[in-house]
Amino acid sequence: MEFTRSGRLRASGRRWTGWGLAVEAGAIVWAVLAHGQGRSTAYLLMAMAALAAFAGIRELRRAASPFSLRIDEHGVTLVDGGLGWGQIEGVALHYRAADLVDSDNRTTAPPPPHLHVFPSEDAELPGLRASVTSGRRVYDVADAAELDQGLGELIAALSRYAGPRFEGAPHGLRRAAAPGPVTLQGPGFGPLTDAAGVPRSAEVPAVAARTFTARRNTGARLLLALALAVAGTAATIPMFTGGVPWGPEQTSALAPLGAMLGWYLSVVSFRKWVRPLRLRIGPDGLAVQNFAAPEVAIRWDQVVAVAVSRRPGVTEEHPWLLLWPVPGLSFDLPHDFTDGHRTYPLVELRRLRDGDEVERAARYFAGSRYAEPA
Repeated sequence: MEFTRSGRLRASGRRWTGWGLAVEAGAIVWAVLAHGQGRSTAYLLMAMAALAAFAGIRELRRAASPFSLRIDEHGVTLVDGGLGWGQIEGVALHYRAADLVDSDNRTTAPPPPHLHVFPSEDAELPGLRASVTSGRRVYDVADAAELDQGLGELIAALSRYAGPRFEGAPHGLRRAAAPGPVTLQGPGFGPLTDAAGVPRSAEVPAVAARTFTARRNTGARLLLALALAVAGTAATIPMFTGGVPWGPEQTSALAPLGAMLGWYLSVVSFRKWVRPLRLRIGPDGLAVQNFAAPEVAIRWDQVVAVAVSRRPGVTEEHPWLLLWPVPGLSFDLPHDFTDGHRTYPLVELRRLRDGDEVERAARYFAGSRYAEPA
């Protein structure tokens, strides 16, 4: 499949150049007519408009330069040459964490990733300069945001032709030999050397899905919060009807503060009681419900890999259930980024009853999708 970028780059370049020149002209008129501080502001606007126009011209020049990306059964080919699949260790869609995480650690429309190609030891991709990431040579082939055909077509081409070389999880993960049913391993687990399935016994008996609930009693917290709210409200009412019948006046402010805090905690605890922390792992997939949040169901065919490990990027040693989705999929759950891949830390195991059984259940039902560090 052929991929081009001239259309999007031209549109972007024309937009930046047009708006930059229009604002530049307006700023010049403003500078001529204004005095004092107004003229200084006009000069600043002129400089910003000039930068926008130069950025647009740069995009137009890039659109005019030759570019072609072809992904087919032979490999990855650019204008100056290409690599066959036998010369490629892996390909990946690399997200930059700094561009994707918002204040709530969630994103609804993340910017498209870059296509990275990891060549074999002696292979070279003409026309591009290789860099080193996590000890591996890599070529940054294209920004998916610039491709006219879009991210969906790029994922479809990589899924069809790259096969297991299409990495949807960090390179350091390796498939674990685990008891359980054989699951089809789609593209994305890692390089070709990891593609072979692990033989499993066909006589493993069926096992019912496992459900894990929160270790702490949210109902008891709700009762305590309601007790504080009722006591604070009862002590506050006399302040509006006939004075303070108890204690010195300096402590009377504690009553309304206790009432407000109690009702706030009651609402929070009620939401957690209605929607408690829960994790279900079964033959069809898994479902996770965080405190006070809707349940999110994930099928196994939407998963590249799952693992029980320490949460990436944090210093705490407590294990989490981690999940890496099929490239192009996202879930309404908090996520991190590991080695350019979207990583979902589903739940911290110490927060669950029988949390030490989560790894065994995940190994059984995930089958060949269960992973371990190398």
